[in-house]
Amino acid sequence: MVASFAWSPIATVPVVAESELHVWRASLDWSGAILSRLENTLTTQEKKRAERFLVPHARDRFVVARGILRELLGAYLGLDAAKVMLSYGPRGKPFLSAEHNSRICFSVSHSREMGLFVFTSGQEVGVDIEQIKASFRGMEIASHFFSEEEMAGLAKLAPKLAEEAFFGCWTRKEAYVKARGQGLSIPLRSFTVSFTEREQLVPDEEGMLWSCYALEPAAGFTGAVVAAGQNWKLKYLEWTAGPQ
Repeated sequence: MVASFAWSPIATVPVVAESELHVWRASLDWSGAILSRLENTLTTQEKKRAERFLVPHARDRFVVARGILRELLGAYLGLDAAKVMLSYGPRGKPFLSAEHNSRICFSVSHSREMGLFVFTSGQEVGVDIEQIKASFRGMEIASHFFSEEEMAGLAKLAPKLAEEAFFGCWTRKEAYVKARGQGLSIPLRSFTVSFTEREQLVPDEEGMLWSCYALEPAAGFTGAVVAAGQNWKLKYLEWTAGPQ
C-alpha cells in the first residue's frame, strides 16, 4: 500500500515538541561507505550481536537499523552517534541512559529492507512495521493471538482484504505492547484494536488511554505507532544517508 501522506526527507533533525510524534522511515539496504559509517557508531556489544546473524544481508540491515537509530538520537541530543548510551528494560526495551538527562523516548522496528523509528518527549511510545505477505496463514495465527472481536471482524472479510487486515491488526497490537514496555507479558488476546480505524484510543487495564495510529510506510508494508496519551501531532520524516 503506497503512503497517502508525505514522508519528508530532511537533513536537519527538528526539535521534538511536547505534543509531537516524530515518525521516521528509512531504507535499510546500504553498503560501502554508508554501511561502514553506521557500523562505526555501534558499541562492541552491538557489533557482537550483529555477527550472530548467519545471513549477510540480515546482519547488514541490523547494523544499518541500529546505526540510523544512533544517528537520529545523536542529532536529537546534540551528540556524536557513537556517544549515545542505551539501557534496557526488563523485557529488553531500549531507552536512553539516565546519564543523558533527556526526556526523549523512542521505539524502532524493521521488516526486511524497511525500518521505522519514532521519537517523543516524555511519553512512552512503540512502533511496528511488517511486510504484507501474500498467501500468508494469517487466520491460523490470529486464532492464537487475536481477541474474539478481532477474529469476528476478520472472518467477515474477503480473503485478500483479510490478509491485509491481519497485518494491520498485528502491527497495531505489537506497537501497543512495545509502547507498554512489557512485551508478551501482556497477552495479545487480552485487548482489542480496530483494523479499520486509522486513529483510535486503546485503554489499558487501569483505564489509561493510548493513542494508536496506522502507518503506510511504503508499498507492500504496513505499520502502526502507539503513544501514551491523546491528541498527538504526527510528523512523517524520511532519513537520508547524506553524501556517499
